[in-house]
Amino acid sequence: MRLDIQAVCHKGLVRDGNEDAVSVGGLFLRDDSAALTVDTPESGFFYLLVADGMGGHEAGEEASEFALGEIKEQLALNQIQPDSFEDDIREAAHYITYKLNGFAAERGQVHPMGCTLTGVIWHYGRTWLVNAGDSRTYRFRGGMLRQLTVDETDRGLTGDPTADKRLHNCLGGGCAGRLVVDSLDGTLLPGDTLLVCSDGLCDMVPDEAVEQALTDGASATDLLRMACEAGGVDNISIIIAKIV
Repeated sequence: MRLDIQAVCHKGLVRDGNEDAVSVGGLFLRDDSAALTVDTPESGFFYLLVADGMGGHEAGEEASEFALGEIKEQLALNQIQPDSFEDDIREAAHYITYKLNGFAAERGQVHPMGCTLTGVIWHYGRTWLVNAGDSRTYRFRGGMLRQLTVDETDRGLTGDPTADKRLHNCLGGGCAGRLVVDSLDGTLLPGDTLLVCSDGLCDMVPDEAVEQALTDGASATDLLRMACEAGGVDNISIIIAKIV
């Protein structure tokens, strides 16, 4: 599977720092952007991941960077095996959660440090969707945008648009660090586009507007501009990957 990828991670227009982080096959991005074309390996791995940190400026930055770094290391060291991927990646999430909760306790932080995690992992011929929290992964096909993940908030879990966005789950953050893992085998087709993003995009720009923008051929930078024009109140991370 060949992917044309654009990625950007931006602090937005209001926050002083950037607690978001992006990893494109191990290429770490914060306050940066990248564009590349990749063939996903049949024997090996590749991934598109976004993490949105929380717990205060420095703690949030550290949490998202630690989580993405730990996933990269465990994949590289083959601690996540093809025949036990679901169990192994969940165990990695639990380890990240244990470490982040421990860091916060050691430092006596009032607010626990943690992060969301969402995206797609290609691993030895299989394709996996992973998610913890309220960052989102979408599939765009035939002019229609479909959210593949479920926001782990009151609003997302109940489907009630009037409910609040209190987070029920993340990695660290005083939570259990439950990672939702689903197979995407056979569900992605040439011409599809994957969109992985933090809530800095989806809270600012309605899905309908993103759908129209992608229909019109929008780039990751175009979506970033839309989020900033809508206020840019949060950090903004966006990965667009078109399957060619």
